[in-house]
Amino acid sequence: MLPIFILAIDNSNDRDFAEILYIKYKDKIYRTAYKILNNEQDSEDVTSETFEKIINKLQDYHNKSDDELAGIFVTIAKHLAIDKYRRKNKIEFKPISEDDVDINFDEVGDFIVKKELFEKLYQAIETLDIDYAQIIKLKLLYGYHDKKIAEMLNISDGNVRIKFYRAKKILSEYLKGVYQDGQE
Repeated sequence: MLPIFILAIDNSNDRDFAEILYIKYKDKIYRTAYKILNNEQDSEDVTSETFEKIINKLQDYHNKSDDELAGIFVTIAKHLAIDKYRRKNKIEFKPISEDDVDINFDEVGDFIVKKELFEKLYQAIETLDIDYAQIIKLKLLYGYHDKKIAEMLNISDGNVRIKFYRAKKILSEYLKGVYQDGQE
């Protein structure tokens, strides 16, 4: 059954084109989302969200090859699934009171220095290519293992390790440049 948002398209040529895309790519998009989410309902939601995005830019896809369309649609689904996965697994922090904290001012100073270093590192990560940045964030900030990252991004474990190594190398060079230029 076609989603309601495809049936609501006014232009019959666009509606037919959207219907063809849906029939041709829905399973591939669903499988991409399912590999990341491991949940049928969430994967169906991501599939619908992906097609909503596709329909919003339907005119951009008329002159694309099947391989280009598959790549674009899988990428959209992958990003939406990762976002949904992050939202679902977000850690909730509860507020603490002053009574809950025993302050050691030496530790506070260390914390401030670490926080500044973390902010510089995060800025450096943001300068990376999106593929490298995703892997660095998933591995270092979210604590995922190579195998889970590979599943989430639909790449091999070896590719995760290679991209992680390359990203660390780029970050190292970037941070050396920042500190040598006196921008600390």
